[in-house]
Amino acid sequence: MSDVKGLYIDEHVVRIVAALVSVITIVLLFTGWEWLAVLLTVDFALRAFTRLPSPLAWAAKAVAKQAHWPPKPIFAPPKKFAAAVGSVFSILIFLFLHFQLITLYYITAFILLACAVLESVFKICLGCYMYNWIVIPFVNLSQKNRQHS
Repeated sequence: MSDVKGLYIDEHVVRIVAALVSVITIVLLFTGWEWLAVLLTVDFALRAFTRLPSPLAWAAKAVAKQAHWPPKPIFAPPKKFAAAVGSVFSILIFLFLHFQLITLYYITAFILLACAVLESVFKICLGCYMYNWIVIPFVNLSQKNRQHS
């Protein structure tokens, strides 16, 4: 898919990645393996802050290709913002688990799991809503300020 240099990504890949995040988070909740939180952090960070393919995105692209699903382009910036939020949640999960703050660990992991399930099953991206409520107003305000200067 021609992604107009980062402006669009494949929705099928996004939803498969969310399903993989759900599975990893469930395993993390049952095992408490800190390295899974590190894996999620790295994966989210790669998707949010670079153009490099993350391990989960790479796997999701392979699944979508194998399923012969035609690319379904969606606007990438809200998804990248959601991945940045996911990286923050993953860092918090690691820290809470590492320092034995178990209640906070479970709360944070369940929130991440809920967000991933909403995206993968229902196409509801809570991070994208946050992008529209937080980022877009600041961008619009910044553009207005530039026009008046």
